[in-house]
Amino acid sequence: MTAKPPDAAKFISALLAAVHELTGRRPPPTWTHVDKVQRRLATGNTDAVDAAIRIAVARGWLRSDGDPASSVTLTVEGLKVLVPLHRPR
Repeated sequence: MTAKPPDAAKFISALLAAVHELTGRRPPPTWTHVDKVQRRLATGNTDAVDAAIRIAVARGWLRSDGDPASSVTLTVEGLKVLVPLHRPR
């Protein structure tokens, strides 16, 4: 039986949240290493992480230091997207 593929929107949201947590919730630009993000996401799928980073960079939610990225930081826009998703109910 094959595993169900992850929902891309949820994965990117989890990526943004992981970056936010790993940077100590400090304001942008505070950088963290992609390997730490991948460990926080508990995935060995580097292709999925790289793809999610590229999408988030294209949308203006993250900045990265290369291709493939070794470090990332949230942008102000990324923080705006993240905050409503993780606001207490």
